[in-house]
Amino acid sequence: MSKKPNRLVHEKSPYLLQHAHNPVDWFPWGVEAFEKAQKEDKIILLSIGYSTCHWCHVMERESFEDDSTAEVLNRDFVCIKLDREERPDIDKIYMDALHAMGTQGGWPLNMFLTPSKEPILGGTYFPPENRYGKRSFKEVLRLVSEAWKNQREELITAASDLTKYLQDNETRTNEGKVPGTEIIENNFGRYLQVYDKELFGFKTNTVNKFPPSMALSFLVEYGLRKEEPRALEMAFNTAYAMKFGGIYDQVGGGICRYATDHEWLVPHFEKMLYDNSLYVEALSLLFKATKDTFFLDVIREIVNYIRRDMTLESGGIASAEDADSEGEEGKFYLWNHSEFSSIVPEEEIQGFWNVTEEGNFEHKNILNLYWKGKNPFVEGIHFKPEFVDKLESAKSKLLAARNKRIRPLRDDKVLTSWNCLWIRALLSAYEVSGDKEYLTDAKKIYQFLTKNLVAEDGSILRRYRDGEAKYFGTLPDYAEFLWVSFKLFQLAEDLEAYTKGKRSLEYLFSHFESKVGPYYESFHGNEDLLVRTMEGYDGVEPSGNSTVLHLFHLLHSWGFQGIDLQTKANSIFAYFLPELTQNSLSYPSMISAFQKFQYPSKEVLVVYRDKDLLEVESIRKKLGEIKDPNLVWLVLEESKAKVLAPELELLMGRSAGSGMSFYVCQNFACELPKDNWEETLALIQQ
Repeated sequence: MSKKPNRLVHEKSPYLLQHAHNPVDWFPWGVEAFEKAQKEDKIILLSIGYSTCHWCHVMERESFEDDSTAEVLNRDFVCIKLDREERPDIDKIYMDALHAMGTQGGWPLNMFLTPSKEPILGGTYFPPENRYGKRSFKEVLRLVSEAWKNQREELITAASDLTKYLQDNETRTNEGKVPGTEIIENNFGRYLQVYDKELFGFKTNTVNKFPPSMALSFLVEYGLRKEEPRALEMAFNTAYAMKFGGIYDQVGGGICRYATDHEWLVPHFEKMLYDNSLYVEALSLLFKATKDTFFLDVIREIVNYIRRDMTLESGGIASAEDADSEGEEGKFYLWNHSEFSSIVPEEEIQGFWNVTEEGNFEHKNILNLYWKGKNPFVEGIHFKPEFVDKLESAKSKLLAARNKRIRPLRDDKVLTSWNCLWIRALLSAYEVSGDKEYLTDAKKIYQFLTKNLVAEDGSILRRYRDGEAKYFGTLPDYAEFLWVSFKLFQLAEDLEAYTKGKRSLEYLFSHFESKVGPYYESFHGNEDLLVRTMEGYDGVEPSGNSTVLHLFHLLHSWGFQGIDLQTKANSIFAYFLPELTQNSLSYPSMISAFQKFQYPSKEVLVVYRDKDLLEVESIRKKLGEIKDPNLVWLVLEESKAKVLAPELELLMGRSAGSGMSFYVCQNFACELPKDNWEETLALIQQ
């Protein structure tokens, strides 16, 4: 590896810094690179990845650290490195282009562009020699370079046509037809079809199994609304299988990116903040639905993991932990039999985690529980308290031993949307458990974000690292920040969070709104983008448009004044009607939001005075435990209710009466106020 740094040495992204000493003359995305490409009439190689991406590491080692490959790149191309997590808006454009070329996506994403940023040709990982049915990277470079010299006009025409296709796709017409409830039923039917009845989860991939946490959340809410035990069983068993499998870190807590088999045994060992956030949210819903304390135990483990290993001194939460340590994937997490037994000699514990001399992965052991042939939803799986104590003691010893190993790289950049997903998970856990530590954690992270990444005018930046906040926030950054702002208001009567949320909502309407329904992924002032895209696909995190829809339902239920949120929501649903009809399994969060709008909501308002604070805590906890997915509630001190009454119709004319007043409404038709909580609770649960 060259010791001489390139331009990336001045960047903050851990991914870009990994490439800062490559012999490749890398540029960060920006004007300097494009001006050089124009001036020297060269094709741009745009190479996109992220710091914990295994195949990104492999390609760097094989090609970008190779002097002969770097010589070709530096001579014939202008080379740009991009962190997809910092700039998902750019990544989305060129991933769409790759898909339009008929090529499967993934990272690293290597795209060849004209000097005006239009896509010519692309791929993912290119090997250093011809193998895996792929041309070598050097061969690809030679062919592209020769085509630029000899077939330039054809390349430019093809790139222009592809760009026009991407732009047309961005502005497709919205016919205004709102989906019917049949798409909900069809979606449930599709989950039944792909459900793995033996190993649990869903067979949507021939090899891997990804944590389907958004699907679990949809199924729990569907099961509660329709009183459909099969939906709850699928979600329940899949959550159990994920926790018992090797995809879950049995010692330190936390779920990995995906399992490389259908048994949930061998993970891709990287840990992402968003996966753990969405899993905790699904676990919270499962506890609400079933009252099985197993789910609270898993939540507690994951929260402890995030506190211990992912929380930064600054107050934000790191993005991810790498799969590799000491150049080997998973080395940090594996145990050979002799080491394990020297720390935990009890054969009972070794058997529990399937630790053997031969091992289950390259002669070592991935800790997991044997659960095949069981149906947790039907049978229940519980352990005696004395065994649980032994297990916790073993975990502590193993964790202490493991902490002496060389840790995987931690990507310590703070991303707004991912941190908000974690706040969202904490608030979900708080709502169903009443554990105030979760609320305290959520408030601390929220304060960090509002101090460092959210401006007074409601605008949001995406990334914070090493004292620097940078990059325009994307739609998911705004959507998730809005969601947690209004949920903090709901759960903690936080008027400041309400005010900040309202400012960012106004900013969203001003800078992200389209004419056809959905919201753009990028701020309208982003002048470095080839295309402004609109997205509904719920990939590794909910799409921004999906979270906007959940937000609109919440605010609509409160009677948010001045904006017809129902109509706005319908226009988004109408735009994505083809996808919701044909490919609903890829839109679980949007389908969940659609469910909310299709069933009658029930609004509950409790207005109280300061003297009633103790009783208020128990009422708030009870409301959080109610299973009805369409219950929307607020508990407010009387003076706060009066302040917000002009903005929220649910609060208009409400008072605490002689003490505490309870208002129950169904679609804004309200019962007379009550002063008895038990009577109110009975009315809510009718």
